[in-house]
Amino acid sequence: MSMAEPEASPISAHNDRVTRVRHEMGGLQRIDAIHARGQLTVREHIDRLVDEDSFCEMGTLAASLDPAQRTDTPGDGKVVGHARIGGRPIAIAGDDITVRRGSSSVVGSRKVGRAFEQAVAAGEPFVYLGQTGGARIPDALGAEGLAMVPPPVSLAARRHQIPVVTAIVGQSFGGSSFIAGLSDFVVQVEGTCLAVTSPNVIEVATGEAVSMEDLGGAKVHSKRTGQVDWVAQSPQEAHEAIR
Repeated sequence: MSMAEPEASPISAHNDRVTRVRHEMGGLQRIDAIHARGQLTVREHIDRLVDEDSFCEMGTLAASLDPAQRTDTPGDGKVVGHARIGGRPIAIAGDDITVRRGSSSVVGSRKVGRAFEQAVAAGEPFVYLGQTGGARIPDALGAEGLAMVPPPVSLAARRHQIPVVTAIVGQSFGGSSFIAGLSDFVVQVEGTCLAVTSPNVIEVATGEAVSMEDLGGAKVHSKRTGQVDWVAQSPQEAHEAIR
């Protein structure tokens, strides 16, 4: 007679779930697609930027408020936490494009806001890795949506209590572009786009076709708008500029 295997403890089950979410993110196929384009996931950006084994993540198991989306929105499109760079503590957040294109939503925005508030309270620099697809629909629709997925007003009200650094590491529309506009130092990786909305939306709204580069490429922001302080030729160079 065989003996039944002991049931896993709740703590072990929880830890296994956290490990699985951090490994699979929004899907292994989406991770493979990012790598096929020669790009990094937000977790890989964080791992290569901060001191080894220093990243302490919060909100890993958060998910969309929409019951229909809870099972396929791990982390709700944002990865946030605290780490060290050169031994110095920082707070860090970034858009996870494997989950609904890293779109800004209620829970994801709360995570980012909490990390920023903790950074201000602790006097730590705040680093943001931007590549969002914009605001998530329907989260941001209507007066209630705008109130629950707000622009980062607290960044503007910080009165330089802490330095804020943003790196645009992918195609970035909406939320991360607002954060960049309120940052003290902005790095943009060559070949990415930084804009309030995408060329597709502009074409639908105005009938005018515009390329990613002309809309919000590194040359536009470093030479004309002044939005970008440093143009990096690679993610690795962007990481070094942040350090």
